Amino acid sequence: MHSADVVIIGGGIVGSSIAYHLTANGCPSVLVIERESAQGKGSTGKSMGGVRAQFSTPVSIQMSLYSIPFYASFEEQLGYPCDYRPQGYLFCATSEKQMAYLRANYAQQVKMGLKNVRVIEGAEINGMFPQMRSDDIIGGTFCSTDGFVDPYSAMIGFMTWATEHGAKLWKNSAVTGVTRGAAGIVSVETTRGAVETRTIVNCAGPWAASVAALAGVDCRFSRCAGCWSPRNHSMNFLTRRP
Repeated sequence: MHSADVVIIGGGIVGSSIAYHLTANGCPSVLVIERESAQGKGSTGKSMGGVRAQFSTPVSIQMSLYSIPFYASFEEQLGYPCDYRPQGYLFCATSEKQMAYLRANYAQQVKMGLKNVRVIEGAEINGMFPQMRSDDIIGGTFCSTDGFVDPYSAMIGFMTWATEHGAKLWKNSAVTGVTRGAAGIVSVETTRGAVETRTIVNCAGPWAASVAALAGVDCRFSRCAGCWSPRNHSMNFLTRRP
């Protein structure tokens, strides 16, 4: 029987990022199981790859404060490109209610340590984007470090680095079952045989609920597929070591 300290189900950008971070932080045995013949055939390959710090919740802002500088130095750290482009994100308001919401988010972002976000007036937005109809825009917020990455390139960079440093990637391998014992997860059944493990990370994207069901877990959640973070919040731990 094969064995791994952590089994990651799904080899898209979420699974690849987790494989990288686990390996970089000293996890000795990481196995990524990807059912397709190549990575990125799910939402990763279809995403625009937006990255931004202009969120409303502290946890999302905090992750972005880590993620955006990470992507800015991605090639330097990993040796592979991710095509980070800090083109900026502009959020516009056409009512006082919307503007109040953006100001509240701005206050939370600044409180969390975001330095490149600012509140702007409608006239400035018109000057920034004269081609856009802006007669009903009263203001907005803009962050210059928000932008885009190439999700496919980032995914490949994460996984290549991880496998070069000890992680394993199984392609054309489907998870068919999860065996549980008194203490939790015991093994993962796959089309390549059983893998003994105590920890599974479910990164199956739209198929996460069906994967979770194999372990007897009712998994219902939503995620933003367009805003990729190296510490993406869409990971779902099915079990942890006791």
